[in-house]
Amino acid sequence: MARKSPQKSRSAAANPAPASEPKNKIGPVSTKPWYQSVHYQALFFFLFSFLLYGNTLGHDFAVDDAIVITDNALVQRGWAGIGDIFTHDTFYGFFEDESKANLVAGGRYRPLTLVLFAVEQSISEGPFIGHFFNVVWYGGLLVLLVYFLTDLLKNRGYAWWLPLLITGLFAAHPIHTEAVANIKGRDEIMALFFAVAATWTVWRAAWDERWLGAVAGAGLLGLACLAKETAFTFLAVIPVVVLALPKADDSRAAPDRALPWAKLKYYVPALIAALAYVAIRSAILPEAGDQPNLELMNNPFVEWTGQVWREVPGSVRVATGFSTLLNYLGLIFLPVNLVHDYYPTAIPLRRWSDVGPWAGLISHVGLGVFAVLKLKTYRLAALGIIIYLAGISVASNILFPVGTLLSERFLFFPSLGWALVVGYLLFALSKKIGRPALYLGVAIITVFSVLTILRNPDWKDNYVLFTTDVEKQPNSAKLRNAAGGARVDKYQSFPTDARPAQLQLLTDAIADLDRALEIHPTYRNAFLLRGNARLLQENYDAAITDYDAALVLSPNYQPALDNLFTALITAGRTAGEDRGDVAGAFTYLRRAEALRPLDYELLRLLGVASGVSGKTDEAVGYFERAVAVRPNDADAVWNYGMALYNAGRRAEGQAQFQRAQQIRPSIAAERGGKG
Repeated sequence: MARKSPQKSRSAAANPAPASEPKNKIGPVSTKPWYQSVHYQALFFFLFSFLLYGNTLGHDFAVDDAIVITDNALVQRGWAGIGDIFTHDTFYGFFEDESKANLVAGGRYRPLTLVLFAVEQSISEGPFIGHFFNVVWYGGLLVLLVYFLTDLLKNRGYAWWLPLLITGLFAAHPIHTEAVANIKGRDEIMALFFAVAATWTVWRAAWDERWLGAVAGAGLLGLACLAKETAFTFLAVIPVVVLALPKADDSRAAPDRALPWAKLKYYVPALIAALAYVAIRSAILPEAGDQPNLELMNNPFVEWTGQVWREVPGSVRVATGFSTLLNYLGLIFLPVNLVHDYYPTAIPLRRWSDVGPWAGLISHVGLGVFAVLKLKTYRLAALGIIIYLAGISVASNILFPVGTLLSERFLFFPSLGWALVVGYLLFALSKKIGRPALYLGVAIITVFSVLTILRNPDWKDNYVLFTTDVEKQPNSAKLRNAAGGARVDKYQSFPTDARPAQLQLLTDAIADLDRALEIHPTYRNAFLLRGNARLLQENYDAAITDYDAALVLSPNYQPALDNLFTALITAGRTAGEDRGDVAGAFTYLRRAEALRPLDYELLRLLGVASGVSGKTDEAVGYFERAVAVRPNDADAVWNYGMALYNAGRRAEGQAQFQRAQQIRPSIAAERGGKG
């Protein structure tokens, strides 16, 4: 009987050894499909940023681009202005006046983005380069999120697509259009980019126990704060990430393990960096005055009594802040009918006798309590809530006033927390219903992408943005004022012969400005702009009335002084030359004389009016003063000669005629041969 051959072990049979080992073994070959490669995913999202915002690359400057770029003297100096950018308030280059740095509550110190704008303007003065780099930075932020979330969530039992879903929800959100489509919004993008980079770096440093990484993370957080103060809120986010989401290969990754408090020592350098930023900011920004700012456009927490503005109690500010948090929740979950402006009275002031403040308080305190209590079990959702609450806290007006009641750009940071929570909920749902949950997430991203692409054209320029948004937000005094001013500018952009067909622009502008003044009765800029519209309508008396109203509010308001003078001499010329009303002309012109007694055109018109009315000596005096202003102007000298000649001082007149011909020999022929 033949003996059976010995059986191979089960493991040997399952894993037979190769006949010979390769000499250059490089490790196991990945079996993951290409679309699960984080590098391809990152490339996709970088290109996705151009799909979303490529239609902004041809846009002009808009809104606050004037403050930080086109009208900022330090930025316009290019490389030469960088030193001063770091040592002044962000608004200094626009106002060039330290006393105006605190016009908006809290001041602004965001030198990093201004430095980049200065460098870009030294390369190209047009808006294209700014819009292009906004999209590039946004794409870079999406790339960073893909890598960060993949590293953070790997080997934790989450689906491979969860980091992509979260990034996609964040990327496509239409609330970001203000940050990306407006060049000034770069501060939001860069601040979040460096804040996320800091979080990732400190997280890895804590779990790899590398102090060099902790210091690098601190530097990144410092850069984030220099881009925008909102990054300071990540002081609350970084320790949560370190505590709640240890590296997956660490034994303490299990949900039921205690939080590793000892790891927070690697967070200390970031804390020091953020506090150093606060110290530098405090040293550079001028101290706020003792008197409250009672200008509604810079302080929404004032009320008109019918005679004066007065600051509302702090309880009203806090109640309004909690009520406004509900508006933010509505915008982040249903981002439709977006507008760039929510200034008074688009958002009404609230008191604790209203329901809104209590609803906002209860809902947000409830979210905070849930995040704290469930930090060990629902870690990703708790992290998202903390990011949301931290980001929105500094814009809520609850802790301190920020100069406006609500702004969509203030949701840029919180929207990352929203994306984490929604992404987690869709993943949890997928464990129950399968792929339909993922398809729902893709559907949300698709709809949001379409809304983003459709919203972008509204940011083309100030005229399109203001006149579009005012239809959706008619109760904002600032937006009404901006729309009125944009219509006036649009009218003036047409050639003179085309303007009669565009008079409706002025009519609409006046309607906007009327409403702005109903909301804000002491809005000096609205009086100025309405005066400009009426001046272009040749309604001189109404224009003068508006300029006077602006000057009652602010006697040294230079634009109103300049335009009042223009209105007076134009009205005077029209009264005298078109209507033959010399007395009326004198009324306007003499008032203009009190403003600018040495203006040449005014003196000429006064000389003509005096001569026409038979006041020859006065005419001589005015034309003599006109020559003193322009001694080498042949026309001025000739006019003086005519005044002398008509006053019977013919020899003196002839001398002036000869002098005029020495300046311009052709003047005698031009003036009909006289002299």
